Amino acid sequence: MVTERLPQQGSALSLSGVKEQLRFDDLRLAVGERIQLETASPRGRFSVRYLGAYSEHCLMVTLPILNGAEKPIKEGTSITLRLIALNRACAFKTKVLKVQRVPVPMLFLDYPDAVEAVLVRKAPRVNSQLIVSVDEADSGHFGSGWPRQALCCDISLHGARIEASDQLGEVGDRLYITARVRVGEVDQVLLVEGLIRNLEEVEDGFSEGFRMVHGLELVGMDEETQLILTGFVYQQMLREQVGL
Repeated sequence: MVTERLPQQGSALSLSGVKEQLRFDDLRLAVGERIQLETASPRGRFSVRYLGAYSEHCLMVTLPILNGAEKPIKEGTSITLRLIALNRACAFKTKVLKVQRVPVPMLFLDYPDAVEAVLVRKAPRVNSQLIVSVDEADSGHFGSGWPRQALCCDISLHGARIEASDQLGEVGDRLYITARVRVGEVDQVLLVEGLIRNLEEVEDGFSEGFRMVHGLELVGMDEETQLILTGFVYQQMLREQVGL
């Protein structure tokens, strides 16, 4: 089986204090749950469904689909799987044992020795400095000129701080935030819905004017969006802590 050397206590990846090593069986995944499958060469990230496991032998997932067609993956290819389970962001490396197309297109994967997991609920807010596109959820509710450009100064798994040259809405209004983020070596488009929870006017350090700061609660995220955001948040956290 493929063995991934997971970080020991005191290593760079354990600085968050919430890293765990779990057995795959502990995750208790339900058949049909979505998982993200990543390939390194060529680089790619795909959403697949979990089909089951033969404990200590293999896992089964659907074959990735790209633009309506099967994504060819060769037997022996090393891949990374990411998922949300037990309120944790989980990841492990494995390899493709067999590709099967009948009766269902699917992959048989090597059974992981361990799964690296991070408690999602304890995730901190991290510096992001992302240029984002903001659109109103309710058309015509707050002025015109949508979508508007803004700066996402920091972000967590549950909220974000958005700065803009003008006010984007009132407390309780909903906004759609679109950003391009890079997780590892893969570019991702992140589309999230935010609920304005607070507003603050701050001085603009580059002019004599003011900027509006919008505190957002992120709501309604699907599993794939949660996985992308989780990967980005923990990547930024590591960079802040150890200078990666």
